[in-house]
Amino acid sequence: MMKVFHLNLRVKIMFILGCYVLGILSMGFVSYEDLRTTEEKIEILELAYSLHNIILEARRYEKNFLLYNEKEAFQENKRYLAQALVTEKAILSRSGKLKFAPMLKELDGLINAYSSDIEQLYGQKTRDTVGYDHIVDRLRDLGKQMTELTEKFVDFERNQIHAILTVLKRQLILWATVAVTLGVALPLLMIFKIFKPLSIVKNATEDIALGRFKSIEVINTKDEIQQVMEAFNTMVRELERRQDQLVQSKKLSSIGTLTAGVAHQLNNPLNNISTSCQIAIDELAAGDTEFLRRMLKNIDQETLRARDVVKGLLEFSRVQEFALRPSHLSDVVKRSVRLVQSQIPADVEMVVRVPEDLMFPMDSQRMQEVFLNLIINAAQSIKGSGRISITAWTDEQTNEVLIEVRDTGPGIPEEIQGQLFDPFYTTKEEGQGTGLGLSVVYGIIQKHRGNITVESAPGKGASFFIRLPLLEN
Repeated sequence: MMKVFHLNLRVKIMFILGCYVLGILSMGFVSYEDLRTTEEKIEILELAYSLHNIILEARRYEKNFLLYNEKEAFQENKRYLAQALVTEKAILSRSGKLKFAPMLKELDGLINAYSSDIEQLYGQKTRDTVGYDHIVDRLRDLGKQMTELTEKFVDFERNQIHAILTVLKRQLILWATVAVTLGVALPLLMIFKIFKPLSIVKNATEDIALGRFKSIEVINTKDEIQQVMEAFNTMVRELERRQDQLVQSKKLSSIGTLTAGVAHQLNNPLNNISTSCQIAIDELAAGDTEFLRRMLKNIDQETLRARDVVKGLLEFSRVQEFALRPSHLSDVVKRSVRLVQSQIPADVEMVVRVPEDLMFPMDSQRMQEVFLNLIINAAQSIKGSGRISITAWTDEQTNEVLIEVRDTGPGIPEEIQGQLFDPFYTTKEEGQGTGLGLSVVYGIIQKHRGNITVESAPGKGASFFIRLPLLEN
């Protein structure tokens, strides 16, 4: 099978520029040739005017000779005729192959015949003979033909120059049109073939900087631009995979943080189960059925309570593909609060104001990760007593869900607020945090096609505002 050869971008650009330069050189060469021809034509026209004037001077001395039979007039006539032959040869030497060459050869014959006749008249002693009058008539006829032929020659050369100038004007308009067209077409070609694809890559790169990993449509250019776009999509897929790994890594870190709290939450129901069992065993001999039923019911409730704690932890730790499904926001927030409850100091109040019927497309597991990180960060920022509140409402005008996670901590200095969502940036002491929590939160919100911002002032706490689409895009 024959291999298809594709030009790379550098060769394409060099080819386009080469064609442009070649076109300019061709236009210059053609115009130069026309100008050189015009220059030659002007020189010939000057000689043609000179030849015509020489013939007229020869005719003037011819008249003087015929009227007065002066020797000086005859000699001047001969001199001008000789000069006419020299001028004729000069013209033929410049352009012997042109169209008027036969015209000059005809003139050469007329001059020779004319010269022969005037010499014959000069040799005759008497002028009142029939032969003399015949020669005079022929001489005048030859002179008239020479004059008309040189006039025709001058007109011919003049028309030739006008024709060349007309062609030059048309060529100038044509070359100017071609140059302007190429001057417009080449930048447009560069824009659509090079700068437009690069602009697409640039915009997509800015989206990546904002946490939106979106592949771009590959333009089939068969050159480096297409390779760059394909490599960009490969990079996007790899970044998405790495982000998922980062989220899972942070999730495992969160699970480690929550383990002690979960153990504490399990310890209470297990103690209650153990106590109820011991009491039931002690009272078994008494045969109090109603009392035993209450103990068994208490055991069942505490078992369900422990199961919910373990179930919540398992659901949070499970790895699953990102998927948007209609979910109740209140359920996600409650599960998050339940998991992180042990991390909240006793003197920090937890307030949740989320409508029970507020439902919109979300990835419940990842949104749970968002709330866990925000609640833990808020709890760690509060020194002593305080409050953490989660409030949600809908914006009917923008068709969005607004969520505010607010704390009464010391606040966040304005100079570091722009760095909060950067990976590995943390204000905690070394060993106290990885700096991935808010970065993961930012990535999850961006993946939901939403955005998160922070408002804070020293001594006035901090508020994280989340905006998410109410409907799936």
